[in-house]
Amino acid sequence: MLVSPSRGARMAALLLALIAVSATSVRALDLEQAFADVDASDATLASRRWMARAARARETRAGAWDAPMLDLMLENVPAGRGLDQDPMTMRVVGLEQRVELFGARGLARRAAGREALAEDASVEDTRWERFGEAWSSYAEAWFAGERARTAAEHRGAMDRMVAAARARYESGRGRLDDLLRAEAERSKLLGDAAMFAAEERAARARLDALRGREAGGAPDELAAPPETLAPDSAAAWRDIVASHPRVRAAAERESAKRGSAAAMRRMGWPELRLRASYGFRSDLMGGTMPQDDMWSAGLGLMLPIGNGSRQGAEAAEMTSMAEAAAAERRAEMLALGAELASLREREAAVRRVARLLADTVLVTQRRALEVAWSGYEAGGTDLSSVLEAAHARYTEELDVTHARQELAETLARLLAVTARAELFGLRVPAARATGRTR
Repeated sequence: MLVSPSRGARMAALLLALIAVSATSVRALDLEQAFADVDASDATLASRRWMARAARARETRAGAWDAPMLDLMLENVPAGRGLDQDPMTMRVVGLEQRVELFGARGLARRAAGREALAEDASVEDTRWERFGEAWSSYAEAWFAGERARTAAEHRGAMDRMVAAARARYESGRGRLDDLLRAEAERSKLLGDAAMFAAEERAARARLDALRGREAGGAPDELAAPPETLAPDSAAAWRDIVASHPRVRAAAERESAKRGSAAAMRRMGWPELRLRASYGFRSDLMGGTMPQDDMWSAGLGLMLPIGNGSRQGAEAAEMTSMAEAAAAERRAEMLALGAELASLREREAAVRRVARLLADTVLVTQRRALEVAWSGYEAGGTDLSSVLEAAHARYTEELDVTHARQELAETLARLLAVTARAELFGLRVPAARATGRTR
């Protein structure tokens, strides 16, 4: 069954109207606002921040002294008799404190502080990773919307072809197969539009999750994602790798493990124990024989005899873990450097492809469609030539959006790897203060 030209025109107009209405009724959102939402509401980032707070609490605990021991005792009480029946009976208050002499706790606190700094760096790494993911989802949603708009515009062009083919067929100057083919090509666009709309909804759902929002809410109108990348020198790119949060985290963990090894070795040294007590004695014989109170004080050394092997083994374990962290840091630097080099090459190549498609191929395809239309209207070509030219232009327009989306995804990954928003002309929220006191 053939679709009337008036009905086809109404369908195209309705599709364009729905896109226009949705664009005017939703809230505006740009990439920088999306970053602010991610920084404020992303659940994964919030989890990493709480882990960093836990690490700071461990730092305080590692440097704290042992709590003093308070003793309240009764000594030398005769069984079955009162407290004033024996001259040795006393009410005793005692206090005991262990004192670390050789800095083991200080070393342990500094090592725990390094672990806290490593957690802070991990928070920053997670933060930039989530920014990169948000950019990628944002770009995917925006370009899927662009493809949906391209399909709607192409639907209008197909309506024109169907109307022209119908007019020729009804006048006896055209073929039925031309009309049927134009109808089929136009119908396929409905499937394309549905697929592009589904891609946009899926990308928006991922973006909403990163922004701490439930999927399926009122959609935001998205601004076009940025496509700029500032030039930089090779030395600056190397500095980016050296200062990357992931590399800093590995370096801090290496220092923490070496500090823990030193603390373990220091714990094999003696510790001081201070003890003092005061005994209250009752008067005897009904209060007629007073007694002096008595006090005691002592100083001792805790000798870790027999513990040296355990602490030495723990120190060796921490040293090995420090070497592992050093190797991890080196591996991270090499991996980041390799990824950065690959992304820079990919960014340059994709940018060239997108520019070539937009400035040369697409322009040529549009010109070819115009020529095909002119030939068809003049009666020099059949409708199949126009359909092929229109389909080629439509395909190239979609290819342009795919190339630009790939460029945006490459830039998003570059943001995560470089952790430098200024290279892209973007602003991100300032990193939150950790609240640590050193």
